[in-house]
Amino acid sequence: MSRITNNTIVEMVKEITVAALSSTTRTANEANGKDVAAFMQAIYDKLNEFASKDQ
Repeated sequence: MSRITNNTIVEMVKEITVAALSSTTRTANEANGKDVAAFMQAIYDKLNEFASKDQ
């Protein structure tokens, strides 16, 4: 099985985040930015965990 690169994981995180946020009405402010960053980090961590187990 091919190795999933960090760039691939980052692209997946971006796609998931865009999809999740496209159906919300969040405004751009510091609190929402921190929430989005935490959301993205959680997705990244989980995808990285899955990729590591797949090796």
